Amino acid sequence: MTKNIWLLALCLCACGGNSGDGSSLPPSALLPRPAADSAAPDAPRTLLNPACAADYLGTSGLLQAVPDPGLGIATAYTGGAPATPDIAATLPLDVHLRDSQQSYNDTHYFAVRQGDVYLKANRELTGIDEPWRAMLLPGCLQGQVSEISVDGTVVIALDQARWLYTLDSASYGPMAGGWTRRWGAFFWTDPGEQLMPDVQHWATSHYSGSDKTYLDSAGRAHPIYGILTVYALRSDGLRITYMDPWLPSDESREVCGPERGTVPMAGLSGSGSTVMVIGLDGAVYTRLYEFDVSGANSMFLDYSWQDQDDVAAPLMQLPAPEWVAHAPIPGRVTERISLRQLGTDSRHREMRVEGLNDAGQSGYWQKDLPDASWRFVPTGEALQGSVLSAQSAPRYVPEDSDYSGTIDGWQAEVRDFNPYCSPSSLSVQIGSGAPTEFILHSTDGLRQERRARGLNAQPHVYRSAIEVPRTLWNAREQQALAVRDFIANHFGSQRFLTGPLSATPGTLQITMPCWTLTRASDVADALLPSGVPDLGVWVAEIRSAQEEGRMPGACAPL
Repeated sequence: MTKNIWLLALCLCACGGNSGDGSSLPPSALLPRPAADSAAPDAPRTLLNPACAADYLGTSGLLQAVPDPGLGIATAYTGGAPATPDIAATLPLDVHLRDSQQSYNDTHYFAVRQGDVYLKANRELTGIDEPWRAMLLPGCLQGQVSEISVDGTVVIALDQARWLYTLDSASYGPMAGGWTRRWGAFFWTDPGEQLMPDVQHWATSHYSGSDKTYLDSAGRAHPIYGILTVYALRSDGLRITYMDPWLPSDESREVCGPERGTVPMAGLSGSGSTVMVIGLDGAVYTRLYEFDVSGANSMFLDYSWQDQDDVAAPLMQLPAPEWVAHAPIPGRVTERISLRQLGTDSRHREMRVEGLNDAGQSGYWQKDLPDASWRFVPTGEALQGSVLSAQSAPRYVPEDSDYSGTIDGWQAEVRDFNPYCSPSSLSVQIGSGAPTEFILHSTDGLRQERRARGLNAQPHVYRSAIEVPRTLWNAREQQALAVRDFIANHFGSQRFLTGPLSATPGTLQITMPCWTLTRASDVADALLPSGVPDLGVWVAEIRSAQEEGRMPGACAPL
């Protein structure tokens, strides 16, 4: 988090205190949003480092997990030497909180010292008290570890240049053979991903193990398939980039932050497809969100925008679950937070926040996601984070754009399209009465080629739906004739009109009915950096059309 963000939180606290969408605040109360880099990726794929060729051959990420040979062969977990006395003296008795230098899962504690990773049994959860020992590392990572993050059965380590190395203990490899430097499309075969230099808080999320199902936005349980995600809080405190080893290695995917991306965040953690953040004012939020949950994985999963209430075999309900704001913590806290999956589904996650109680004792505040209140666990350890202000933090202008034009000859406007935050409002002036309001949903789609974040001349293709609000739908027969005809012609018997949506800085195209709206962009689309055609986008649209029982979009992408 940059120094300027912290100063603004202290000096402009009067701008905060709003519990809803930050964009609903008066414009004078919103701070200007820092510009985000939208440069195109340097290359379509990462170049292999020949000096580290063996590091790409590890078993982690294989489509078929390598079975445990059961022969007592040493692995990265078991084959390392005990920590030397000088190293052991610097290692903690217990690891209570996750950060870039220490972490934990259900079985082990982990810590970074002098470029290596050390581990021992998680004393709190296993009851085993044992000395620390070194993990076995692949050649180019030995002595070069700068940071780690752990969740489920996965350990991710960064080297000094922040290249990601992944170890999944569920995919056995002899000695250090489980580690791999591969990351990215296609199917975890790209030669690597670097964590962005401005990221100070990041977390590994591995949805597997004890969890059997996740709950969609309608509260229905669906099976999970072992999703690995890295969440990264950017230096402006407003953006969360997420990465997945099966997706292109770029910065184009984000989790929309709390209150439509207007809340400045101080810290981040993640576990089991759930991201947890803490604001500059100590407010805590969580959200179940990644590639599969978002609705983007149309190749392997089935989703629906349509109401699934009376469906015998309901599909995953879109849109994805929203942020949950948790009860205020009754004490002082820092930005150091931790999240760990519990139970058998996404309703349960153990949250921890470093801080102090009213008596000034140090420790952490803890609760499960559904709990109404926090309880304090004293540790007596010195605080490692910075105590956050108890005053309300400012809010920032959302990354919204307005597009306008005509639909069926009627004036239409999308007032707040956001490349990462949905929904938006679609207003159509049908007849002479008040405008008819629709809801425009969008979620990032499947891609297999790299692209810049945000919008540029290469159309950003989304999976989308236009919703007739339920109150309007239920009263549609009482509307003016022009409104009734518009709804009947475009929506028929269903409340959602589904299909792809393509966006550039100058044009918004709702592809299924071929509606095109425009805006006065600062730079013409033709002058902006573009990318390469993405076969994954076309395959995803064909698959989505089959899933939704419709023909592919009536218009070619922009």
